[in-house]
Amino acid sequence: MKKTLATLSLTVVILLGMGIVLLASASTLQAQRIYGAEYGFFKRQIMWILAALAVGGICCKFDYHNWKNRPFLPKVFYGIIAIMLVLTLIPGIRMNINGSYRWLVLGPVTLQPGEFAKLAIVITGAVWLSHIGWRVQQFWRGAIVPAVLLTGLAALLFLERDLGALMVVGVLGGTLMFVAGTPVTYMAGLAAPGAGLVAWKVLHDNVRMPRIDAWMDVVIRGVENHSREAQHLKQSLFAFMSGGPWGVGFNESFQKHYLPEAHTDFIAAIGGEEMGFFFSIGIVACYAILLICGILISLHAPDRMGRLLAIGMTMLLVFQGAFNIAVVTGCLPTKGLALPFISYGGSNLLTALFAVGTLFNIGMHIGVHDERIHTSAVRDAVNEI
Repeated sequence: MKKTLATLSLTVVILLGMGIVLLASASTLQAQRIYGAEYGFFKRQIMWILAALAVGGICCKFDYHNWKNRPFLPKVFYGIIAIMLVLTLIPGIRMNINGSYRWLVLGPVTLQPGEFAKLAIVITGAVWLSHIGWRVQQFWRGAIVPAVLLTGLAALLFLERDLGALMVVGVLGGTLMFVAGTPVTYMAGLAAPGAGLVAWKVLHDNVRMPRIDAWMDVVIRGVENHSREAQHLKQSLFAFMSGGPWGVGFNESFQKHYLPEAHTDFIAAIGGEEMGFFFSIGIVACYAILLICGILISLHAPDRMGRLLAIGMTMLLVFQGAFNIAVVTGCLPTKGLALPFISYGGSNLLTALFAVGTLFNIGMHIGVHDERIHTSAVRDAVNEI
């Protein structure tokens, strides 16, 4: 397991390094416009990285058994995140960007509570599903209670129009339930109404439907589309094509002049243009390594709680990375999801390093037979009876 943890730490360092290098180039135009300094975003990201590393270090030392052995902790954490999401619905302290109310303005700091909602659903879901043991097969305990936990946060994300975070929260909750053993028929029956509501919302959304139509025209139908949404997709694809195998060189991107979120949602496209195809493949390989490390930690975790928590944290990182890469390469319609460790943003970095620190803590308990793990194992065994 030491090799797995060493590989995980090296991979995270590489991704953070890639991110800060790309941000130094991709954010210059936007930073000049907003802050009057080319490296405004770069300097802020350095500060966020330091804060996120501190959070990761705390999570690495924080015994993950405490989430289960001290039941008030996940409840308090869930409650705090729910309150933050409610605050995004209140004018005056929320920030409206592109028609969505996803950000809280707290003095000089801007936070995105939807990012932390992903952690809340993983932690509370893992605690409950590990607590009930074999009763996960029961409709009420294995399906209804987790669905209620999920719906509480999902409803608030729906109201603030953060469908990206809503989708991730749904995937994380569904993954935990599936891995824990909740019958698929229960999951499908409960997910259908929510999926139908989200689909209806998207179909009647004058922001998201044009993105889907543009993607269909450019990628599926192959017809000309001159909308702004189509141009963003084309420019992202042009960035990869212009980069070729080795790229056009650092800070030589042409498409960063036109891509709307070059330092966040489309930063991978700028990386493909400046650093080339092999750099892009390197990013994909890093996320694949993260997935393998996370699965290994989950498979060897000393208890049910550790297994569920590890797979949830792994999916939190890898699913977002895969989705972002799929969007910038035209495999999926445009949707704003950050690329973990690489995109600009403090909330995303704090969440990502929280997840990594938790994975480290679980990994460090593997093979360690102390009284706490023995007690937890006994409790799990009792729940299975």
